[in-house]
Amino acid sequence: MPGVIKQDGDMKYTIGANVRFRLESGEVHEGNIQYIENNKNEEIYYINSFSRWAYKIPENKIIS
Repeated sequence: MPGVIKQDGDMKYTIGANVRFRLESGEVHEGNIQYIENNKNEEIYYINSFSRWAYKIPENKIIS
């Protein structure tokens, strides 16, 4: 899958990768990563959804 790097069993995503993610409401959306913010505890992904909304998603909400 383009834009995905697998390191030590963990998936690491790169800018431009198409991902599926879960919102707090439980809805699942798809989109592509526009920006990655490295926090000391986790990575935060800024994603443009294919439904034309932009989201700020923590790495534990990324499905695939």
